[in-house]
Formats: sequence, structure tokens, C-alpha cells
Amino acid sequence: MFSDADIKKAIKDGELVVDPFSPISIRPAGLTLHLGESLLKPDDKTVVDIKKGTTPSYSKIEVAEDQPYKLQPSEFILGHTLEKITVGEEIGFLIEGRSTLARLGLTVVQTAMLVYPGHRERAVTLELVNHSSNPILLYPRMKIARVVLIRLDTPCEEPYDNSGKYADQKIVGAPVFKNEFAEDESSS
Repeated sequence: MFSDADIKKAIKDGELVVDPFSPISIRPAGLTLHLGESLLKPDDKTVVDIKKGTTPSYSKIEVAEDQPYKLQPSEFILGHTLEKITVGEEIGFLIEGRSTLARLGLTVVQTAMLVYPGHRERAVTLELVNHSSNPILLYPRMKIARVVLIRLDTPCEEPYDNSGKYADQKIVGAPVFKNEFAEDESSS
């Protein structure tokens, strides 16, 4: 796991690129990220069928300082980090919500906390859920998540953005189904 000194060195050496970047985002063993301006809200009543590739349609919502999004109790939306992140073949990271927001009932990452090595010049998608009984206002540029950087023992052989299914999503996008079943993986 990277310390604050390791993060500063990785940025200086170009192994980690964060845009926009502020030195105050560096924490003792992590990096603070902020909420971007675009949200995707899944439309209700769609039966999701992973085998057939059926997903709900999504409404795009833009938030602004004077126009936050009111996330209702039990509501789920997709968001993204303000920062676009680049890591090379030797660094991956885990993203998690902030304790302060968790204490309010806001979950920022449901299960997809690992960001693979080779993630290049892209925001990180956030899966936001309000588990409290109170609406929560979401503002762009608010502190939303923390990342913990990890160094691989050896560089990965296939950087994620060379062939990953979300490599072209620069901000936030709907789910993509590709090789979702064991038999699909053996044929590719």
C-alpha cells in the first residue's frame, strides 16, 4: 500500500496522473477524489437480463453548485469522479467511500472497488446508494471517495485499457455485458 510519500513520488515520476490534482488530496495512505458533474439514473421497471444483455435505459443528470442532486432513500445512481486517473502497468488501486458519508448512509462503491493497472485518462465510475431515511444532496466537486494505491510485484501483462470493456468510457456509462458466463470466457 502506498504512503503519502509513495503517492508524491509516483506523481512526480509520472506513474500516477491525477487531473485535476491538488496536493491537499493526498492523505497519509491514500488520495481523496471528488464527485464529477454527470450522473446516470436507471429508469424503473426494466427486467435486467444479463444473458440477453438487457439493461435499463438511463437518464443523464447534470449537477451544479447551485443545483445539487437529491438522492432519495434507497435510490441508486451512477456517478463518476471529477478526477481522471492514469496508472501504469505496476499500480492498481482500491476505491472506497468516505467514512463521513458512510455515517450518513451513503454508499459510494457497491462491489466494484478494484481499478486495474493500465487505467488511463478516465474518471472512475461510482455506484451511489442512499441507505438512510433522509435525502442526501450530491454536489459536484464534493469529496466523495478515497483510493488506496497498491504496487504489483510484477507489471501486468495486459493493461486494462488495452482491451477492457469500459476502456472507452471517459466519464460514466451504463453496464456493458461481455463474456459474462463461464462458457463465454473459454471461447475468447
